[in-house]
Amino acid sequence: MSEEETKSVVIKDFFKRSVIINELDEALKLKPDSLIGIDQISSDKLVENNVKNIEDLAKLSIETLPTIEEIPPKILQKWVKIAQVLEKAIREKIKTHKKILMIGLDNGGKTSILAILQDKFSIIKSLLPTRGVKREKLDFFGYPILSWDLGGQVQYREKLYFNRPELFFTEADLVLYVIDTQDNDRFAEAANYFRQVLKALIELNEFPPIHVVLSKSDKDIRTSLEWQNNVSAIKNKFNNIVGEYENLVISYSDTTIYQKETIMQMFSEALKLVSETSEIIENILEDFTQTIEGKASSLISMDGLIFGSFTSSDIDEALLNNTALIMQTLSNFHSSIGLTREPSITLDFPLNGFAIRGEKLFEYSELKIPVYLWILSDNFDLLREKIDYFKQQLLPLINLFL
Repeated sequence: MSEEETKSVVIKDFFKRSVIINELDEALKLKPDSLIGIDQISSDKLVENNVKNIEDLAKLSIETLPTIEEIPPKILQKWVKIAQVLEKAIREKIKTHKKILMIGLDNGGKTSILAILQDKFSIIKSLLPTRGVKREKLDFFGYPILSWDLGGQVQYREKLYFNRPELFFTEADLVLYVIDTQDNDRFAEAANYFRQVLKALIELNEFPPIHVVLSKSDKDIRTSLEWQNNVSAIKNKFNNIVGEYENLVISYSDTTIYQKETIMQMFSEALKLVSETSEIIENILEDFTQTIEGKASSLISMDGLIFGSFTSSDIDEALLNNTALIMQTLSNFHSSIGLTREPSITLDFPLNGFAIRGEKLFEYSELKIPVYLWILSDNFDLLREKIDYFKQQLLPLINLFL
């Protein structure tokens, strides 16, 4: 079966209607009689011969099939082939999802961040601490993600995660370590947990990018000396821990659930760590911004994914990205009430001598999500000349990014 044929396989069509599948990888652990065509008696016979689930069935060799009483060889051969096709299809679908581990102490804000990303604002007040591991298949920005939210209570850390680390810390594409910036009484505990996570990853020979999320960095406290000291203390502790190991690098983002854009920016930065094309996108943005004599540029989807940015000033980048996200929120509202989405959005700052403009370049994913190029500049004449060439360079890279 070719790769394209594998991708087109509809998993649920292989199973009986009574079978409920919550997670793809769980499907391979189901008993043989969950498949259409395999009855209970035959399934029991398979189990007696150590074929306990679909995965075991797929591992049988067509050339050397076992002799199983009451199951004709041709029938068994057919079942094995079906299981092998199904296993390959499931493995391919799982592979397309990025596995992201969300780790941190209890009450750190992990589950709230996931709720905000799914626009589930109303459930935040009633969220209870995550018990054990909560796995979710999520599609953010058309980007397929398998999120593992690891509950941070001490009993799970001591008796579950580090007792069988291979069950939790393997094959992760990205680790988001979430820490509550306002809970300075637990900084030492959070740092110790972080050290345990790094140790487990290294012992398993796993080296995913690690992004530290400084949660609960609420707008009203960000300017306080206490918050700034807290963030400095966190970074000092975590950087010292990372310094104990070779070839490990971590990055940081601060977020608050009261400003969705901070979470969107954090997630965008994190996703760029696992995208092989993000560096190329940013190189093209740099070349383009300099060509049109702009001050800063960003490529942002209408649902808030920042594919890349370029600027020589952190202030200009923050100004551009935050303005763009707010303007896009306004554009989405206009679209929701029936207005036609504008292909060009401009906000002038005449007293400050510059303007910010968003130009729709194209749409991506099956959801047809618009992608806008945002430019901070004092002269847009060159933009019109170069925009078509810029589109041609970027579109294939965006598809690769996703």
